[in-house]
Amino acid sequence: MKLKALFLLGLLSFGSQAETFNVSAISNCIYPPLSNTQIQKGTPILFSLSQGTYTFSLSSNTMNCQGGTGCPIDRVFLQGGMGNARWGATVSSSPTTVTVTQPTATFQAFISDDSCSNNVGSATIQATKVN
Repeated sequence: MKLKALFLLGLLSFGSQAETFNVSAISNCIYPPLSNTQIQKGTPILFSLSQGTYTFSLSSNTMNCQGGTGCPIDRVFLQGGMGNARWGATVSSSPTTVTVTQPTATFQAFISDDSCSNNVGSATIQATKVN
């Protein structure tokens, strides 16, 4: 019995580590100020990750513009850390690799649209640590 428990504990410690973050198409939407003078109060989500390499993807996504009758919103902007997402990257259903070079790095994720007020839905970002 003890051997079986140790084996299962070993599997847990060597398995991949995944974190999930939810993004709202409306409350986490930031409009590009050059194309729109309306004030829209979206804010990015903020989260921290430890040093390593991560695979990011949208594990679920129901985001749409124009109240759900228009265009699918299929990407989330990601910015942060001192690695390859420092100046920005996009997360979609296709995996994106992001490197965190510091012991801990803060990231922000958001949607961008010229009219955030009629967006609907949300998406789940999955960040899986691969090493």
